[in-house]
Parts: sequence; structure tokens; C-alpha cells
Amino acid sequence: MKAEKLNVFISSVMAFFDQVGEKLTEVDTPYLNSNATPLAYDYSGIITITGPLTGCVYVSAETPLLRDLLITLGEPENSLALLKDLIGEVANTVSGNARTEFGSDFIISPPKIVDGAPSVNFLPKDKRTYVIPFHWREHDGVIGICVGYSS
Repeated sequence: MKAEKLNVFISSVMAFFDQVGEKLTEVDTPYLNSNATPLAYDYSGIITITGPLTGCVYVSAETPLLRDLLITLGEPENSLALLKDLIGEVANTVSGNARTEFGSDFIISPPKIVDGAPSVNFLPKDKRTYVIPFHWREHDGVIGICVGYSS
């Protein structure tokens, strides 16, 4: 995937926070990271991509970010199940919005939620992932994009 296509993912995560009435504090410069040492936080929502483009997109965040976001959304509970549902929803929204750029051939799966970083099943060690760090309030999160054209 070409680096200039990353803006759709940046715009998507910004739109998610705008939708809930919040603004991201900062979006850092995207960079390439080795999949041998993936960057992630407490929970990751992973969307598998199929079609002409294959791979995955994941969103990962710290527990306090997810708890504060639940409060912002008016949710009084902050159970583990709700935290995981929320990170899955963010990943689904970001990936779904990317379809506007890539078209209907950008086929996304339902989110898979994991503790920590995606495994080698999602991020092959012989590839690299574009990482986009973002910050909301004093909390950290990342979007990871490991997508390429099928052979």
C-alpha cells in the first residue's frame, strides 16, 4: 500500500472521535514497523481485509482511553466485554470508512478482538505494518495497516 493512502485511515479515526463529540489531541506521523515486534496496547480490534487488497487493519488502545470513551458515550458500565466491544467498533468504523477510498472490493471481516498485539496469523513476520499513533486526552492508541495487493 502506498503511504499517501494512509490519510483515509487518519481521517477515519478522526471522524470517529468527531462523531462522539470529541477531537483527537494529536495524530503522529505514520511510520513502518516490523511485524516481528508489532506495536499495540491493551486491546486490539482487528479487521481482516480480502479482495484485491489483502491483510489486516487494527486499532489498539490503552484501557483508560477505552474507559474514558465509554464515559463520553454515556455508558455507565466499563466492563471488560464493553471495552472489547468498543475497540472492535472503532476498528470496524475505521476500516468501513476506508472502503470509501478503496471501493467495494475492499472486503472487511467482522472485528476480531485480542489482548495486546495481533499475532502472526494477522501480521506475518516477513511483512511490515504502517503504524499511525494517535492521542486522545492523555491516552494513546494506534492504527496498524498491513495491507497489500494479492499476488
